[in-house]
Amino acid sequence: MDALLTIIIKRPYIFMFLAAFLFLGRVYWGWRKTFIWLVIGYLVALASEASSIRNGFPYGLYYYRYENMPGELMVFGVPFWDSLSYPFMIFAGYTTARFILGLSSRGECRSDPPSTIECRRLPRPFGARNDILAALLGAFLTMLLDIIIDPLTVMGDRWFLGDIYYYPNGGSYFGVPFTNFAGWFLVPLAVILIFNVIASRAKQSPAQEIASPAARNDTKLTHSRIHALTHFLNPLFYLAIALFNIMITMAIKEPLIASLDCFLLIPVVGLIIWRIKRTSEVRNQKSEV
Repeated sequence: MDALLTIIIKRPYIFMFLAAFLFLGRVYWGWRKTFIWLVIGYLVALASEASSIRNGFPYGLYYYRYENMPGELMVFGVPFWDSLSYPFMIFAGYTTARFILGLSSRGECRSDPPSTIECRRLPRPFGARNDILAALLGAFLTMLLDIIIDPLTVMGDRWFLGDIYYYPNGGSYFGVPFTNFAGWFLVPLAVILIFNVIASRAKQSPAQEIASPAARNDTKLTHSRIHALTHFLNPLFYLAIALFNIMITMAIKEPLIASLDCFLLIPVVGLIIWRIKRTSEVRNQKSEV
């Protein structure tokens, strides 16, 4: 308990982003799938980090400076809070990818008329081509977040993160090896694909099964309105994580890294704006009919 309290005191930003994820996930998927995502994300992240600090796969070899993290909870040599950041980062990348592709939380097409990219069906186990595209794009967007974050974290001694880890062989991108970014594509992809397989088998709750048709319709209408708002909030959550780290990068006077970070975000912001405009155009067309 003391170790957990130490983490909350020292790393409050982790739990702020985690709380935001729980809220957005609850509305986007419901508690059941949000919990499934949290567990899968944490366990896969923990396994990947525990492996990498021992044999270098998948991020490249790195070591934690345990002497700089006194009193913090460690699991298999990995800081508990570190692996806990994966679920909300991957959620941000994945739901932003689904937003850009015009997909709902259930894999339905939000575009009208539906495009072949968004709606063409493929055989199981992954169901639809849109699921595969969303998984690949979600993993890529999560990797972009890490490209923004990790050059900052290796300079943790210059801000409130602290000097908590290092790469013994250094790295080509501001102290970070490119193998790290490859790992940050593979691990989110694994989380997303595992989640899709498990969540697709999640059964409807008993309360939903016994509810009357009228009650289900009322609940569905209310949920759809909230879900529509949250669907727009998910990309903002992604950008909030990125901007939080860019602001710290600027605060420690690293303008080159901050400029490159902003450059990486330009196409993402452009795609988000394009999707918002496209959605608005479709709604206007429907209202005119």
